[in-house]
Amino acid sequence: MAPIISIRSLSKTYSNGFKALDNVSLDIEEGEIIALLGPNGAGKTTLISIVCGITNPSSGQVLVAGHDVVKDFRKTRGEIGLVPQELTTDMFETVVNTVSFSRGLNGKKPNPALVESLLRELTLFEKRNNALRELSGGMKRRVLIAKALSHEPRILFLDEPTAGVDVALRKDMWQLVSRLRQTGVT
Repeated sequence: MAPIISIRSLSKTYSNGFKALDNVSLDIEEGEIIALLGPNGAGKTTLISIVCGITNPSSGQVLVAGHDVVKDFRKTRGEIGLVPQELTTDMFETVVNTVSFSRGLNGKKPNPALVESLLRELTLFEKRNNALRELSGGMKRRVLIAKALSHEPRILFLDEPTAGVDVALRKDMWQLVSRLRQTGVT
């Protein structure tokens, strides 16, 4: 069986000459959980950004579910959910609208039952009608996770998932990752 993500000879050099990635090759099997470890500036976020189709590589190739992330952007992007390091959404929008909108951005039809289920699992249901600006930092992190899962991706990237969260939320997030893995999410 082919890996769900296949990275071959991937390099990225930014316009200022900084080489963030240098000839990286990696295969990730479906259902596998991996951690990218390294100091700040090591290229972890750059690698994730290339796989997710946010940044273009300087050279090399990335296949997601057998599709090239550059040539088949729409196919690969629909397979991936990304939880970024920082909240990048309208702070005046409600939790439920933000998660529902993310689902639509990925070409999925509305599914209020799925959105409700995500909000309940992430203990956000009671705050579903609150604006994002009214939430604590940990709850905002949970909204990012709900957004990333709203379109039912096969692959989930968590970029710095436990940064700035308390011990209880950290434990809840790893339990969620474990449950997602049991359903086949990589």
